[in-house]
Amino acid sequence: MPPTIRVIERLALMGPNLYAHRPCIKWKIDLGPLEDKPSSAIPNFASRLKEMMPTLVEHRCSEGVRGGFFSRLDDGTWLGHVMEHIALELQSLIGVRVGFGRTRGAGATGVYNVVYECDER
Repeated sequence: MPPTIRVIERLALMGPNLYAHRPCIKWKIDLGPLEDKPSSAIPNFASRLKEMMPTLVEHRCSEGVRGGFFSRLDDGTWLGHVMEHIALELQSLIGVRVGFGRTRGAGATGVYNVVYECDER
């Protein structure tokens, strides 16, 4: 059986909150054994994601330049971080202007809070 990401919590934070002054969605996830598998360690993951969602090239990420997220994918980033960017990009593709997202460890190994801006629950 392939490893799965377990959802611990989902919240719609529709007003100012601990993470931002704008509405956000928060997921608390457990990567389980995928904690040991950054994007660079999953065969063809980065190339398949770039092919499926080429518009992610616009995500500057922490690099601060166009293609910054793609660089992070190639170098190896955690799947919670990937989830954050996909959620933002899916909204962007339907015309919702969002940009804020953060993924941070939530205590236990492999557990992360994934928070991203949204307009609707």
